[in-house]
Amino acid sequence: VTAYEHLDDMSRRDVSAFWTSISKLMTKRQPMQRSKSSNNNNIGELSFEDMEYMLYTIFDDTANGIERCDMRGLTETTLGMAKIVKTLSQQSKRRGEDNSRVILRRLLLSEDMKPNERLFQFLAGASMDKLDRFDARCLSNLAYAYALIDYVPEFDDGSDLFDHIAMNAVDIHRKFNAQDISNMTWAYATLDIPHAVLFEALGDQVVASKHSKDFNPQAISNTAWAYAKVGIDHPELFEKLANHIVKTDNLNQFFPQALSNIVWAYATARVHHPKLFQKVADAAIQREREFSNSQHVANLLWANAAMGIVDKQLFLSFVPTAAKLINTYNNQGLANIAWAYAVAGVDAPTLFNAHFINKCVAKEDGFE
Repeated sequence: VTAYEHLDDMSRRDVSAFWTSISKLMTKRQPMQRSKSSNNNNIGELSFEDMEYMLYTIFDDTANGIERCDMRGLTETTLGMAKIVKTLSQQSKRRGEDNSRVILRRLLLSEDMKPNERLFQFLAGASMDKLDRFDARCLSNLAYAYALIDYVPEFDDGSDLFDHIAMNAVDIHRKFNAQDISNMTWAYATLDIPHAVLFEALGDQVVASKHSKDFNPQAISNTAWAYAKVGIDHPELFEKLANHIVKTDNLNQFFPQALSNIVWAYATARVHHPKLFQKVADAAIQREREFSNSQHVANLLWANAAMGIVDKQLFLSFVPTAAKLINTYNNQGLANIAWAYAVAGVDAPTLFNAHFINKCVAKEDGFE
């Protein structure tokens, strides 16, 4: 309501920030409602028609003014809308859904619940006109936005947006910080775009940097995962990240997914670093109860077995968790768990019992 009422006075940066604000509000339980005691601008008391008119007006103003946005405004608009699309795509339509989500679906998604390609193609075209002025942060955030919605805009000359992002990023790769590198490599890996020149340049930047501490746990995990996912070989990068992890006092700040992804990445890239695997194994054993995702468990154990690193304490400690999650494994997860324990030579009758066999039989059509 406030944005609509002051739209004429808002700068292009303010309008871009509106979409970021909406994406953040949507992660809350009641994303666009306020308590009745707040003030007269209570969105929850607006009629559907009034809310629709206001959001469409702000949307039209955003589109009409996009050419006047600077690099930050373009990126913030695209990323904010992409995050909204991601949230809406993960949530199916349901009765009683608040009006704001219904309207945002109509604005930003197509009828098949996929991103509104016409809109995001338009935003990509607007970005292309100024892409040579984008700094490292804006380039990485732009790539991240399109990876979130799994969409690669293509142009009439046969190129696509990620071709151009890569070329510009390589030119300024020395200006990329840890978060920029993490976001950029994650985006390309998520979209299965193995741009060798880009990954080589960003890897060299990591190796040359004297500030490994700038890589937070998520950035380390995402970067290692990305290089392994696209199959780009960069031994010096993996060595530097591994040494940084090993020198860390503890891995309490690493979520289970990050621990799993790190060893998966090193195993997939066939990078042997026993001290890293031991450090991760020790942390995983201490926090075994925090592992609630079957894929994270399967990847953790598979990675150790794949590298010939058999920490029997690790495998034994994860038997109860692996068994508890048995109903959530996909075919690959079941196969990886069975193979990992076989390689480790660890007997686990409470895991590999009749229930496990029944699950495999039920999924037999999915096994190759």
